[in-house]
Amino acid sequence: SAITPAAQAFQRACAQSARVRAECRAAGVMAEQAAKRARTEEHGDVAVYTGEEGSLAHIAATQFFKHFPKVSLSGVGSFAAAFREVASGRALYGVIPIENSASGTLHSTYDLVVEHDVVISGELGVREVYCLCVKTESTMLSGIRRVLSHPNILDACSSFIDTKVVPAVRAVAGADFTLGTRPTRSTTEAARLTAEEGAEAPEGVAAAIATKEAAKRHGLTILAEDIGNDAFLETRYILIHRREGPAANLPSPFPRDAVSPLRKRSACFALRNEPGAIFRLLACYALRSIDIIKVETRPLHAGHRAPPGLPAGTPRLWDYLFYVDYAVPPGQTAKEDVRLQESLAEFSIWNRDFGTYPSQTTRVEKQAQSWDDMVDIMAKS
Repeated sequence: SAITPAAQAFQRACAQSARVRAECRAAGVMAEQAAKRARTEEHGDVAVYTGEEGSLAHIAATQFFKHFPKVSLSGVGSFAAAFREVASGRALYGVIPIENSASGTLHSTYDLVVEHDVVISGELGVREVYCLCVKTESTMLSGIRRVLSHPNILDACSSFIDTKVVPAVRAVAGADFTLGTRPTRSTTEAARLTAEEGAEAPEGVAAAIATKEAAKRHGLTILAEDIGNDAFLETRYILIHRREGPAANLPSPFPRDAVSPLRKRSACFALRNEPGAIFRLLACYALRSIDIIKVETRPLHAGHRAPPGLPAGTPRLWDYLFYVDYAVPPGQTAKEDVRLQESLAEFSIWNRDFGTYPSQTTRVEKQAQSWDDMVDIMAKS
């Protein structure tokens, strides 16, 4: 039957109403994007780091963003909190330590980068100088009864503790005395706790291993500087952002004065538990003369911590994820990269790409630290 004029008018009205609603939605999206751009231009965006001002991560964050003054830096209490802030969109970037040249890998960073949909947009090797700090000026090495710091930093300074602090303490407290250690979430937390309870705690006088900046911030006295196991210590920090977030369309906030940074790429794989599985994966790189910089393994989790998209029933006891860092070959074409990724997918049951990014680290000969000429600062005064 023919459509009546009234029905035609009703249809036209509905179509016009739908167009208006669509235009309003589009205008709303555009207004939201414009407001976000205005907020970024006027107030800048937020980058989170672990610890407080003066922490090692804070120093790394200032290096990442020294040419980006509109980005404000904010400390958080843990690695997990930093990833949550970035994944939720409350922070645009996160600065996270991933490996220390002396104490090795920070495993939680590898676990968290898989649990959240983030990518890496830059990597910096940051020189780290550790100091032994106490609350009162009258404290000597022999008066220390416990040392506080992040577990990786305690390990990175273990030679100084074992060869300088322990003998000095035992010379006064007895040959059987055991020096206590207390792990903290960050070096700045160690400095703060030492400032709060360093001389009064029932466990005895505390000392913190922290940066000079943290010692100054908390009013501590530095007993010894540069106490790392190696003469040159460095920690690699990665810069993360959401895979599909606003930062994905922005230039990487990498230091403009970096000299010839390496073009690096990171990925993660789950493999079949069968002979030759690792060989076949790594052969994809070897046959293309690609330099693998690092391979790391972590337990393959199940449940809510399982990598998104992992085939059901895959995780079994003693199964692992394989993380691979490699140098992108100069002149690699898009077609060559596609073939590489296809080969990697063929020899893995799951994979996640963390992106290509600039990396600046130091390559120098490792030399053990020597404290033969080190004199206690308090003894010099």
